[in-house]
Amino acid sequence: MKVLASEIAAYIRGHLSGDDICIEGYASINDVNEGKLLFAKHYSDNYIDILNNSLNNLAIVGHEYKDKLKCSYICSDNPRLDYIRCISHFFVDMENPVGVHPSAVIEKGALIGDNVFIGANCFISRFASIGDNTIIMPNVVVDNKVSIGSDCIIKSGTVIGQSGFGYEFDEQGVPVRFPHTGSVAIGNSVHIGANVTIDRAAVAQTVIEDNVKIDNHVHIAHNCIIHRNTIITAGAILSGGVEIGENCWVSPNSSIAQKAKIGSRSTIGIGSVVLKRVKESDVVFGIPAVTINR
Repeated sequence: MKVLASEIAAYIRGHLSGDDICIEGYASINDVNEGKLLFAKHYSDNYIDILNNSLNNLAIVGHEYKDKLKCSYICSDNPRLDYIRCISHFFVDMENPVGVHPSAVIEKGALIGDNVFIGANCFISRFASIGDNTIIMPNVVVDNKVSIGSDCIIKSGTVIGQSGFGYEFDEQGVPVRFPHTGSVAIGNSVHIGANVTIDRAAVAQTVIEDNVKIDNHVHIAHNCIIHRNTIITAGAILSGGVEIGENCWVSPNSSIAQKAKIGSRSTIGIGSVVLKRVKESDVVFGIPAVTINR
């Protein structure tokens, strides 16, 4: 698709500086081609050199670039966000697949909304419900007592709603299994990556609220509650009963101990081991995780 720089500026409500050139696609600032939309989130003299040597492109940049560029550009409070919005709106076909693959198993009693896609070799339990416009990629298991909202994406290899890991020792020291009979409630616009496991609760609910984004290879144990807009990145492990507030960031390969509570707007640093409560808007890092200066 071809679009004028002025149309892009109007879409993100920005001011176009430079020529109103025609843009035919998008590219990385480190792989510049002619007629492309670029972005630079952070200030860099190297980026200025790149952009000033590629004059037939449009750059979305931070305000510190103002009056330093020879190419066409738009200043933005959040260049990366505006870049994402522009490529999604102008250049990427976001039409969702619809339908059920013949190899998928959907038990009688399952509730499936409108415009849902269920890929090859999926299993959907009779006690599950899936909301409108949700995409479930191949080889996903949606087991007992799982409700999934609308506009969700669940990638391949993910298992939701099976029994968690819970044992108590008897008088002879033999582990006795705790029967997990609870459920999983997943909100709207939740994205779940590949090979994620989300266990059903022991006797209540495991809850994933609206707009939560979960990366690949994450484990969420029984009775966890993850509040809206939180991001959990690759390899993170949440033990049973963990509660994470709104708008948090959980970095790769971090582990959170059983029943720990993470305050809203907090950040868990990469590879951290969280053993106790984290205050709101805190940044913690390390083993064990402690507050760090920002």
